[in-house]
Amino acid sequence: MSDKCAVPAAAMACFQDLSDFERGVSIGAREMGHSISEVAMKFGFSRTTISRVYHEYTVSGKTSNFRHRCGRKKTLKELVHSRQTRILKRDRRATLPHIAADFIDGASTSVSARTLQRTVINMGSQSRRSTLVPLLIPRHKALLLFWARQHYHWTVEDWKHVAWSDDCPTVSD
Repeated sequence: MSDKCAVPAAAMACFQDLSDFERGVSIGAREMGHSISEVAMKFGFSRTTISRVYHEYTVSGKTSNFRHRCGRKKTLKELVHSRQTRILKRDRRATLPHIAADFIDGASTSVSARTLQRTVINMGSQSRRSTLVPLLIPRHKALLLFWARQHYHWTVEDWKHVAWSDDCPTVSD
């Protein structure tokens, strides 16, 4: 049912955290009278996991997994992420101190620059060097304009006979 470990059920050594559905299935199988070993072999979970889940159910009636609630609560909520995205997109060349200053100006809670850096990275944004593009001198601009005016009246059929390469277009007959 679940491929949480790549180890056979008899030799499972890794910890498994079951989904609510998987917990319910294993509890249901135990309630139907199957042994812990049978349930573990049938669904591919370790005996310890099945035993722990069933024990939690019998003692407290717990069938849900509350592990997602453990740990420190997030400082930045989802609404704050959209605000941070707007700040990032407004000026893509802004440095982290500038982003932090913009963000903290309108924030209701204080957030460290390191937290902002972590969320920026988690959002998929990271520092990159801009691509160096050679500047067009007036002579290049004039040549481009001349070429464009020469080919202004070409049809789609005319363009089908052009083979493009990195250097220049080549017209075939």
